[in-house]
Amino acid sequence: MGSLERREELRRGAWIGIVGNALLAALKIIVGLVSGSYAILADGIDTSTDIFTSFVILLSSRLSSKPPDETHPYGHERAETIASKIISFVMFYAGASLFVESLKKLITRAHEIELTLISFLVMIVSVLVKLVLFLYKYSLGKRLNSLATLSDALNMRNDVFISSSVLAGMFFMKFWGWWWLDSLLAIFVSIMILRVSFNIFYEAAFELMDGIERKNLDVYSELFEVLKRFPEVYNPHRVRVRKVGTKYYVEMDIEVREDMSVGKAHEITVKIRDEVMKKRDDIEDITIHVEPIGNLEREGFGLKKGA
Repeated sequence: MGSLERREELRRGAWIGIVGNALLAALKIIVGLVSGSYAILADGIDTSTDIFTSFVILLSSRLSSKPPDETHPYGHERAETIASKIISFVMFYAGASLFVESLKKLITRAHEIELTLISFLVMIVSVLVKLVLFLYKYSLGKRLNSLATLSDALNMRNDVFISSSVLAGMFFMKFWGWWWLDSLLAIFVSIMILRVSFNIFYEAAFELMDGIERKNLDVYSELFEVLKRFPEVYNPHRVRVRKVGTKYYVEMDIEVREDMSVGKAHEITVKIRDEVMKKRDDIEDITIHVEPIGNLEREGFGLKKGA
């Protein structure tokens, strides 16, 4: 899939999220204010943060599709990772604010709640719409390998759970008169928001530090498998892989016979590059440093065959 097509799909997904969440947020905030339910209001505020995250994804998808330039030789794809960080900060602020206000309400025993049929209908619609949005966004994020979209999808999965919990709590408040449950549910919602914000922050920070998740470490074994096809190559080492957005950049050292010409060594590196990139379309570039067999020098970190 080309970068333009990918950007268009991300843009479409972001707008679907914006429209869907805007409608839900407006309904839940209005119902929460009218009914006096902090749990419904908290759920509405949580949904309103999703509008912001969709706008951030919309902007980041535009930035990440820009080609490399003098100041960004590796391209701009990490804009999506930065977007995930921004999302985590916004979610943390919303979660912390909700936690403090809900705790105050519980301590002061303020409980003027009036739940109507409309309140229940709005929450039922919220659960169903959020479920559809989660399935759509998760599928889109997986297919396009977009961290920001996956972060948004996981947030919506939590929203389904949160809205379902609020809906169940509303029944207990309506028919059993458990006024304190509203504040407890609001506190629960805020804790869930904080938890997701920490997870998103960690994943974004991990990628910005050039981390490779253990489930993706097979990229190293596949590189060594390709190198086995070249008998002229000895001791591949200092293999380093970094992830930039959706693409990988590879650096490695190989050894060849000392009497091999520069032209021949270059020809081998070109073939290795072609074979690797034919095997994996998520590798954007490969840098190969050629050394004579038995070369001894102090070298930095990197994997070698058998490591």
